[in-house]
Amino acid sequence: MTALAKSADPWLQTVRSLKTIPPGVPEQAPAQNAAQSFLEQLARAWERDHPRAASPASNRPFPEAVVRVIERPSSATAIVYWSDAATCHYGYQGWRVTTANTDGACALTGAQIHRGDSVYRPSQRDPKPQNASAMILSAAMPENETCNAELQDQHA
Repeated sequence: MTALAKSADPWLQTVRSLKTIPPGVPEQAPAQNAAQSFLEQLARAWERDHPRAASPASNRPFPEAVVRVIERPSSATAIVYWSDAATCHYGYQGWRVTTANTDGACALTGAQIHRGDSVYRPSQRDPKPQNASAMILSAAMPENETCNAELQDQHA
């Protein structure tokens, strides 16, 4: 990639322009003041619309992840839909039953997981998946094959 292409990348330009201005910078230009004010308004609006109320999701290790069990090929395996804007997206990820080697929280329900509990984890491969530390309690895993209509293409 050429230097011109790197500097013309719209995403990088946007990210660079959104960097916060350090406090105590003397005599900011009017455009910088307007940008800072706009960012503060966005932050306040976000906090207003997304209160930090205690909820089961707040106990989850990946609180923003959308986690759905797509199917259960066997009693020891599951196919999971995992989507998290902050980490990764796996539309059809294999998970296997194992024993928890650390305490944690269930990615599906937020329930506490203790070392030694039976859990499902993403199948290990190379490279290691971004959600490799995630766990789902075996007790929280649906018994029968499930399939969410939102995840399938619907052809009429």
